Amino acid sequence: MKYSIVITTFDKRFESDLIPLIDSIRAMRPNVEIILTVNGPAHADFNQNYRSKLFQYLARHDKVYPMVFPVFQSLAKMWNRGVLASTSECVLILNDDLKILTQDEKSFFDNFELALQTAPETFTINGSFSHFVVSKREVIDVGFFDERLLGLGEEDGDFYWRYHEKFNREIVDIEIALIDNIHSDVTDGGYVKGIRTASQFNRNFIKKQKYKDILFGGYKGMFDKRVKKLLEDEVQYPYEEFYLKNKDLL
Repeated sequence: MKYSIVITTFDKRFESDLIPLIDSIRAMRPNVEIILTVNGPAHADFNQNYRSKLFQYLARHDKVYPMVFPVFQSLAKMWNRGVLASTSECVLILNDDLKILTQDEKSFFDNFELALQTAPETFTINGSFSHFVVSKREVIDVGFFDERLLGLGEEDGDFYWRYHEKFNREIVDIEIALIDNIHSDVTDGGYVKGIRTASQFNRNFIKKQKYKDILFGGYKGMFDKRVKKLLEDEVQYPYEEFYLKNKDLL
């Protein structure tokens, strides 16, 4: 099955994380499409030296397409824009702080492509949204990741909850060997943190505005407690479905 890869990144993880990750992907899968969403800083100017080095590095690799945001954007927006830009229906979304491994002449991608043959359209890998798969169709049906979550954090749990609301089923998790989650604590210093690298704004929006804890009914999903939704989700990218249905008529 054809698939695209979306990677989210920012300046402070360029040499330590992004370069090794893309180098390893290209060594194993030289022709897979990579959409790279590059976040800008919060409350600072975009590092022009980083911009120059990033473009020089990416120019050495075919089929890597950067999408650069001059100022800080939400992880939800970066995921959405990466999915929208991908030319495949199936999208593998990766954090930049990952290691793709090989063992006995077999790589993560060998295991991943085998799993794709029988996997559902959307699933997490090894219990984490640090590496997960979505289909464009199901992202559209759920309503994309909520871009009102202006920082980092909670967008995965919110999508998980809304996926269950839409399809009356949970997102499946599949164990796939030979990928290592580093869990880097290196972050942009310009936004207020809540839990680890997550932004406090996102936590407050989820806990105090969008959902309400309840004792009975509702649904828990990835949240701490059962909740009911208070805020309806706005229509995001309303013409994407029209585009997909009519693009071949151009």
